[in-house]
Amino acid sequence: MAKIVAGVAMSHSPMIMTNEAGGGEKGQRFINTAAEMRKYLEQSGADVIVLISDDHFNSYFYDHMPSFTIGIGECEGWGDWQIPKYQIPVQQELAKHILHTSLENNVDFAFTLKMKVDHGHTQGIYFLNPDLQIPVVPIAVNTSAPPLPTMDRCFQIGEVVRKAIESWDQDLKVAIVASGGLSHWVPIPKIESEKPEDQFLVNVLKNGRQEIDQLDQYLKLRETNVTKLKSGPVNEQVDREFLRLVTEKDYSTLRNWSAAFIEENLGNGGQEIHNWLVLLGVLQNFDASVACYEPIPEWVTGMAIVQFSQPVDQKQPDTSGQQEVGV
Repeated sequence: MAKIVAGVAMSHSPMIMTNEAGGGEKGQRFINTAAEMRKYLEQSGADVIVLISDDHFNSYFYDHMPSFTIGIGECEGWGDWQIPKYQIPVQQELAKHILHTSLENNVDFAFTLKMKVDHGHTQGIYFLNPDLQIPVVPIAVNTSAPPLPTMDRCFQIGEVVRKAIESWDQDLKVAIVASGGLSHWVPIPKIESEKPEDQFLVNVLKNGRQEIDQLDQYLKLRETNVTKLKSGPVNEQVDREFLRLVTEKDYSTLRNWSAAFIEENLGNGGQEIHNWLVLLGVLQNFDASVACYEPIPEWVTGMAIVQFSQPVDQKQPDTSGQQEVGV
């Protein structure tokens, strides 16, 4: 049977790609810690990564907005924010097993044989699996287009994913990665905005990519809206409270955080912590430690990395001679 061996939850930000230097020493600490997490996953011997993130109105729009999507066939990156257009290898057997197990447990994933993912997923690939040596099961959570799935529902999804992995009849090791958050405010209009300057983007959000006459114009406008920000608000206090709840396994509190509470305290971009709740549902028995937290206004985001390890009493003897990454 398959075994879950490791987990990493980490923030992403387009500004890492466009303004790495702006993050200064704090940004470099985040990047260095991400490199340590890559080694940690390699040393865990993971044969598969279940990669949970979100879409930023690149693949899903209000014309079709699933709450949870799993890729069971091909997977390609959009190549946004200077990240390669990865042709991501998908562990299709496990992806299909998760899909079928979920259906048997009254969870109806949307699924696709031809998934395209943006920087939410591909920045995780960039830092943790850039050589694409480890195949992936990609899962996308709607964190952008209200109404959003509840935090509780995200945790439940994770529980079903865990059940699927543990019942998979392959003797392989599985790692779980969630990408997104923490606090940040994204400069994208609300769907109900009536401001004249918002109507181009609002029309795209409503009607989807196929309605964009000037795709380059849309992508350039999106990029300009972000890169013109030289600094953005970060709520360090609530970021640290979130991380405390994660490391202390206070899942009942996190499962009751509402979308309204998150938007008020962590911003519309902070809704990406929904991705973390899916991971927590999978790894609820694992021990979590904060490997890095840096509030980086220059990257417009509270940047965190949390490492999840098997409890000592559940670990198998290490005969490889390799040591776990210390944090």
